[in-house]
Amino acid sequence: SSNGPQPRVDTTYQLTDNFSKIIGKHSLKMGFEGRSFMVANPFYGNNNGQFGFNTTATHSTGITGLDFLLGIPATYAQSSGGHIDATAKELYAYFQDQWRIKNNLTVTLGTGYQVDTPIAQNFNRGVSTNCFRPNQQSTVFPTAPAGLVFPGDRDCDKYSGVSTKYGHFGPRVGFAYSPGGENWFLGGTGKTSITGGFGLYYNRSEEELLLQFLGAPPFSLSSSGATDVGGSPGFADPFTDITGNPGVSEANKFPFTPPQPGNTAVDFSPFLPLSINLLDSKFASPYSMNYHLSWQRELPAKTILTAGYVGSTARKLITSIEANPITQAGHDACVADPGCSGGDFVFQHQLFPGNSLYPGNIFASLGTEGTRANSWYNSLQITANKAMTHGISFFATYTWSHSIDENSSYEDLAFTGLRGNSPIAALDRGDSAFDARHRVVVTYTYDFPKLHSNGFVNRLVNGWRVSGITSYQTGFPVTIGDSGFTSFFCDAFEYYSCWDRPDQVVSLKLLDPRRLNDFGAGPAHYWFDPNSFAPAALGTMGNLGRNTFHGPGLSNTDAVVAKDTRITERVGLELRFEFFNVFNHTQFLLPDNVAGSGAQQDVQNGGGGVFGQVRSARDPRIIQLGAKITF
Repeated sequence: SSNGPQPRVDTTYQLTDNFSKIIGKHSLKMGFEGRSFMVANPFYGNNNGQFGFNTTATHSTGITGLDFLLGIPATYAQSSGGHIDATAKELYAYFQDQWRIKNNLTVTLGTGYQVDTPIAQNFNRGVSTNCFRPNQQSTVFPTAPAGLVFPGDRDCDKYSGVSTKYGHFGPRVGFAYSPGGENWFLGGTGKTSITGGFGLYYNRSEEELLLQFLGAPPFSLSSSGATDVGGSPGFADPFTDITGNPGVSEANKFPFTPPQPGNTAVDFSPFLPLSINLLDSKFASPYSMNYHLSWQRELPAKTILTAGYVGSTARKLITSIEANPITQAGHDACVADPGCSGGDFVFQHQLFPGNSLYPGNIFASLGTEGTRANSWYNSLQITANKAMTHGISFFATYTWSHSIDENSSYEDLAFTGLRGNSPIAALDRGDSAFDARHRVVVTYTYDFPKLHSNGFVNRLVNGWRVSGITSYQTGFPVTIGDSGFTSFFCDAFEYYSCWDRPDQVVSLKLLDPRRLNDFGAGPAHYWFDPNSFAPAALGTMGNLGRNTFHGPGLSNTDAVVAKDTRITERVGLELRFEFFNVFNHTQFLLPDNVAGSGAQQDVQNGGGGVFGQVRSARDPRIIQLGAKITF
């Protein structure tokens, strides 16, 4: 593995105590839970270097396999590795009063209180965290560029300057009401219940954030070879441009030995230009407000019908931003400069350092983890649950929901979700990556009736059971991204993903991927017409938003035919015939959604490419047999 080994050890200490007491109509509960988290994880990433071959290489032949044979890599990555040694604590207390006002009405009131300490990075004596404080000179490493400071410097510690928050109260209220009455809607006393509730809940920060500190200079070193200085890595020497041009080549930075804390003569030049990860000093604990109102009715044949509204609103969700963006003035300067607008805009932070917020060629990117995103979820949820009678049981649920957010997860926009190039989180507002507007799931079981006959016939015809689960779901959202950096507001040096968006030039036309279409790349299976989009003009942002349409849906049935046989009084045999995707439906995954790099860009220019194509699907029908002996 290029990123191994990783002998991670997670240690959690937990102290919990709960107390309950009934006083008249009040059922009181209170409790406390304290947790201490520790993560130790050596991380060896690309220690020996890793080449990547694809047709995006500057000197590519256009055929990936031929590039490999000729030694024309597109990318190179090497790192000295790092180590996570993280600790955090969480303290939680709660109080709840469940008040039985009447026999058919109960009200619950309560509150929770949480203290979540920031995650501490303790590696290298607790100083292997980067903080950025403009113009401040480090005293821990006096040779560090002004602005790059470390724990021990003013306003920086092993928590990245994040403070513990103490005001995290989470009120909760709920009720359960069972109205009387004999009409069809209520069905009689005890046949109907109405429940509702509201609660505010805080969430602990995830240690995943610290992975991005593994490359914190000067304790770890990463390099993309000649790409660091605008060149193309060679195969024999990836730090030298493949053409031998010394202007876009650099010296080999490895092997690398990290300096010890307190070293006053650290050479920071191998780390320049700096592309580092930071933690926003205003980092907060994410929280959500959850609420629901539901109606439940008992029907004949041991069936329960439930219908309800379920919703939530979340604040201070984790997202990533660029703290050293290309400014509006820098953008305008790039537009006016033929060299920049002619192609060098891809490396603006390095080649035109005056175009960024902090001018100079020291800081290429200040990728920052912050809590600035929000989300909204609303849904109608209907379920029917039938207990076993006459050999039949089932559970069916239908959900209509709409989830909107500005970031669906830390990994979503930071790395895989085509984060837009604006520091304003609201400009990435759109359907959540997991938004599925309609979803139906039905599970069912049928036990065949038993026949009474002799022993052999009993073993042959009795004990059969059929069960299954059927799912129908509309597709997940698709974001169209353009990786060409043509807006001039971001470039290849940005620490987190930075994508432009193309223009949508005509109404989007969705296609049936089971049929072949040809848009210049030969017959292929398309989900949408790629000609619906075009690259935005140089220096402009596209008019397309995030997750503006949805991909293929899901239609799947899994089934099991099983037979239980008693061999003796103590020994039994179960035979199982399992069918996955029993009807062998082709269930397509999301289409290719990048419209601006390499061969994919050719779609816009009348040539080949895979933009808009569906090239993968879920598993076809799978059948497996199994047997189990019980004794």
